[in-house]
Amino acid sequence: MNAVIYTKDDTEYASMAGILKEESDRMDVFRDPLDGHGHYDYPYDMIIVALEGAKGMNTVLEWSERHPDSKIIWLTSDPDFLSVALRRHLSDFLVRPFNEEEFRKSARNALQGPPGKNR
Repeated sequence: MNAVIYTKDDTEYASMAGILKEESDRMDVFRDPLDGHGHYDYPYDMIIVALEGAKGMNTVLEWSERHPDSKIIWLTSDPDFLSVALRRHLSDFLVRPFNEEEFRKSARNALQGPPGKNR
């Protein structure tokens, strides 16, 4: 399995990557360089989007459109994006602030969930 994490925060990346590796010992975790080039070609098994505002929304929309079988978890401080997450059938939507155990549970549920359209 493999995952890509979209975040600007080094500490957040390290924490989330560690949790993903603990939950699946076969997990390879990568970090998007956030260089503005939109690296959407590789079909990751799991996508973690921890970007705020329109940048986060556009990233989620792009991934869910191009790779409907990828599990997507969206982390944001804006609960108003929940309707977008529901329409796109994302694996999970977490509103900041959240704790490590909430993210762990979200990742575990996504990993154990059935294959298919973003679920």
